[in-house]
Amino acid sequence: MTRLFVCEDLSSSVSLDLNEEDSRYISQVLRMRVGEEVAVVDKSGLECKTRVGLITKKQVRLDIFEKGENKTEPPVSVTLLQSVSKGERMDLTVQKATELGVSKIVPVISERCVVKLEKDPSGKVDRWQKIALEASRQSGRGKVPEVTLPVSFEEAVKMAGDHDLFIFPWEEEKGKGLKEALQKFNGKNIAVFIGPEGGFTQEEADEAVKAGALRVTLGPRILRTETAGAAVLAMIVYETEI
Repeated sequence: MTRLFVCEDLSSSVSLDLNEEDSRYISQVLRMRVGEEVAVVDKSGLECKTRVGLITKKQVRLDIFEKGENKTEPPVSVTLLQSVSKGERMDLTVQKATELGVSKIVPVISERCVVKLEKDPSGKVDRWQKIALEASRQSGRGKVPEVTLPVSFEEAVKMAGDHDLFIFPWEEEKGKGLKEALQKFNGKNIAVFIGPEGGFTQEEADEAVKAGALRVTLGPRILRTETAGAAVLAMIVYETEI
């Protein structure tokens, strides 16, 4: 079923007039007709089943016939602090992280990042946000994760330090495993820090530990940057949700 996310509170509504962008998506992209069903999630996570009641090129009205709580969101909030990677790698990271239930994605400029962002990176962020939106629609999410503007490594470390658990996977770590850290976790929010193609430097790894990071290994194999985030998120889903 087609899924939309809206900023309105639909708890007392019986119908919804879509904005211009969503109306165009329903009428011109999907070419839906009166009577077809659409799932709509409001700002509180309320999920409404609707039917198209009116449709023109510029206006679509949806009639609500059922309401219920969305039950697809994970029990813990996960922020992915992802070092910016090249082209499709970053796109893939955003898509798969969204499918796996991430709450927020923070692009990070770490020392070994290959990508050099332009002075105004808002265009790239808009692209990543649209990828998150489409992935949320496809996977039946109850929210669209926010993709923030890129931040420096130092800023990202401070952000991560405010979470109940700050996970810092590092290929040089040989002792602590992620499994043990997750089995002991009983908080509400987790920060996951993922390095760029060239990995983190020793100085960055030490700085993260000083900020409260738990440095962990993901096993004997070195994962690509676009694989590592998804792997950690899948492990978190398994330990906290399944």
